Amino acid sequence: MRIPKSIPIWCLFLLASFSRAAEVPVKSTVSAVTVFRSGAEVSRSASVELPKGTSTLVFAALSEEVDPATVQVSGTGSFTILGVQHRLDQEEKPEDQAEVTAIKARIKAVEAEITRENGLLAVLEKEDARLEKNTNIAGDQGLGLEQLRSVNDYLQQRQEAIALKRIERQARLAQLNEQLAELKLDLVKREGRKPRPTSRVLVEVSAATTVQATVTLTYQVRSAGWSPTYDIRVTDITKPLRLSYKAMVYQSTQEDWSKVKLTLSSGEPDKGALMPVLYPWRLDFGQPPPAPTSAMPFNASIRDVRGIVRDAATGEVLPFVTVALQDASGNTINGTTTSMDGYYAIAIPPEGRQLRFTYVGYTAQTVAISSGTQNIALAANMVELQEVVVQQRGARSEVRQLSAMSVTHVPSRRIHRRDMESIGGVPANYGDVSGGVINATTAVGQQAVYRATTFAFPIAVPYSIPSDGQNHLVAISEKELAGSYRYYCTPKLDPDAFLFAQATGWEDLHLLPGSAHIYFEGTYVGESLLDLTGVGDTLDISLGRDKGVSVQRVKRKDLSTRQVLGSRRVESVGWTITVRNNKDQPIALTITDHYPVPVRNEIEVRLDEAGGAIVDTEKGFLTWRMDLQPRADRSLPFGYSVKVPKERQVVLE
Repeated sequence: MRIPKSIPIWCLFLLASFSRAAEVPVKSTVSAVTVFRSGAEVSRSASVELPKGTSTLVFAALSEEVDPATVQVSGTGSFTILGVQHRLDQEEKPEDQAEVTAIKARIKAVEAEITRENGLLAVLEKEDARLEKNTNIAGDQGLGLEQLRSVNDYLQQRQEAIALKRIERQARLAQLNEQLAELKLDLVKREGRKPRPTSRVLVEVSAATTVQATVTLTYQVRSAGWSPTYDIRVTDITKPLRLSYKAMVYQSTQEDWSKVKLTLSSGEPDKGALMPVLYPWRLDFGQPPPAPTSAMPFNASIRDVRGIVRDAATGEVLPFVTVALQDASGNTINGTTTSMDGYYAIAIPPEGRQLRFTYVGYTAQTVAISSGTQNIALAANMVELQEVVVQQRGARSEVRQLSAMSVTHVPSRRIHRRDMESIGGVPANYGDVSGGVINATTAVGQQAVYRATTFAFPIAVPYSIPSDGQNHLVAISEKELAGSYRYYCTPKLDPDAFLFAQATGWEDLHLLPGSAHIYFEGTYVGESLLDLTGVGDTLDISLGRDKGVSVQRVKRKDLSTRQVLGSRRVESVGWTITVRNNKDQPIALTITDHYPVPVRNEIEVRLDEAGGAIVDTEKGFLTWRMDLQPRADRSLPFGYSVKVPKERQVVLE
């Protein structure tokens, strides 16, 4: 055999040594796992007796997801590691092929039986047609009464027999067709069910004498990860809040982790360590600016996803968008399309990891499954739009846009640091509050360990995570946070008061963005999203609506007037906001309302009464900050006047 010159001699010796060395099967167990936000590093340990000389340790039946670039081997004992190889074992089972052959044979037999039954049914139909024809002929032959009665009796008996036989044949055909459909479905499943390969790691070692050694094998897998979740409990607005920090850990790597030493790391090795490069922004007509991407992490608890797909520029819904469900390797598992209203819904099996949205004329987007509701805003692809169909209609042409997309995650409620007064109070449109109670676990995290660029939570007790793709809750820490409480209300949008806790002392908890379950005064309030964007030393946490504080906004008839002065019309509107504290403790409350701000010179607006509010004349915001005693109430009147040309209409409510 001729040896290519490009292969180094030492590689040939190494390959030759692998082929000559005696193989020693190694029975290893998973001893420790470091779970990253996406992916995990698995450590296996084994005790093995090494013979004198060169031998090959075989770690077999490992996860197919073993990344060869991350395989590391170490050990204790008097031996030398010469080299490491990784292979994939694709096990072909002869019995599987035999089952496929048998199903195909049964399909042919059932199809033949269906053909036979259809033929017999056709014969019955032809005979029935002949009998019907003979009935007409017999009536025209001038037969006697007895003869005609005899012929009619025969024809009736025969037609009844044919009708019963037809029903029998049709029932048999329905049964055979149902059986055929089941066989074809089974065939599709079996032919599409390829046996998953397993990994094999070969470790070439050399020992001067027989030695008892301990070998540790580490490698990284991708179908694993964790996401933070929190329980926030407030028993009373006079007491500190209690924050429970937990992790939802999942894995579907083909290997069960049984009573392993578990560590949760904030690292994300799959994102790489290269810094992104900023390129020139080439401006053109209709071309949107390049937008930074911010991917939401995968959430293994999601079992179905739904949402609406829209055009990012116009906001119009996009029908017939292709939505493909993919696994961690990018293989398509299932798919659907959006309806005429741009709506889609798709079930997520345990192996589902991401959704890919494609639409001609738009840029395709692949997003991780991060929420049960994922609304999509697709950006137009200007290159593809040059190739769309143009249809001429009269004096104008219409471009039919055929399209793809990007995801916008819309949580039901957010928890983050914000200046409440500057934005006019708490927005009332929080959406539906949903979520369930998550039970606590027994595993508890130790103190966080700092790395150069990440931090990790070692779990104090051994933990088991099966390879089922489901979420398994692990407790990390629990702490009381000191702070204050304040109510916010925007009665024009929502009459309910929202309680916010302004907590301090959270910096050393190493919090990450994640879902939070809120409990207030012993009652489950709902689910929020802990968003740490722009958070300072105080963390504002929404505790939801509190019916113990009632707010009403009523129109004042005495100040609501309309009069005409020459060519101008003056309209005045007045309101009274009434607040009552029905609780047993004093509360701090912020109320926000507004009055109109003109955008043209023809409109004049005057604030007639502010009711003691802090006035932002530029934005038209009115803000009242107050401390309200138990069982006390307060009225906040305000009013404004608007002068406009009498022929123009404005909406003042």
